[in-house]
Amino acid sequence: MATPLVRGMGSFFKNCRCTRQNRCPHPYALRYRDASGRQREETGYTTQQDAMDRLTSVYHEKRHTPERQAAAQREIGRQRFGPYAASWLTRQRHYTPGSVRTVNQVLKSQIFPVLESRRVNTFTTTVVEDFIMSMEERTVGLAAQQNAFDTLKKILLDAHRRGGISTDPFVGVISPEYIPLARSASPHWTRSTLSRSTAATNCAS
Repeated sequence: MATPLVRGMGSFFKNCRCTRQNRCPHPYALRYRDASGRQREETGYTTQQDAMDRLTSVYHEKRHTPERQAAAQREIGRQRFGPYAASWLTRQRHYTPGSVRTVNQVLKSQIFPVLESRRVNTFTTTVVEDFIMSMEERTVGLAAQQNAFDTLKKILLDAHRRGGISTDPFVGVISPEYIPLARSASPHWTRSTLSRSTAATNCAS
């Protein structure tokens, strides 16, 4: 059962079915609307006070965001990734023509086929992780994975800085550069292959 606070602050709750939720070890989750008006959920708060502190912080942030700024943030968040990426690239006036061509190639070959139609305000860490795993499953080379990841990160952090994404979608995300290169005598272990191997081991045992 969600616990209501001051009107407009949101609520905190637990997703478990424990009879005494105030004593069980499961974390609290939050539900609120951010400054752009989009409903958000977060989890991982150990105590009620931690949850209330976070809701209070979000509430004050909303109250001190001018309406014109909030409207601009909502407009950014509603954009599709494709048009936003194009507008971002035109703002990179320090890029050389060669750099612009390289970014366009990365967008068209790796990023747009998967993410072009997604709305900017729907990007989360899970979406970014799924994108990385999709490149692994398509056996995209490590260098190409890194270029795509770096390009996506620059664009989404720009959207986050401008208020179109309320939380940093790269928090806790492991960059492709940390995946070891394939060697002739050993397999190329990726997130997806490692998960499948672990699952097979668990089933065998």
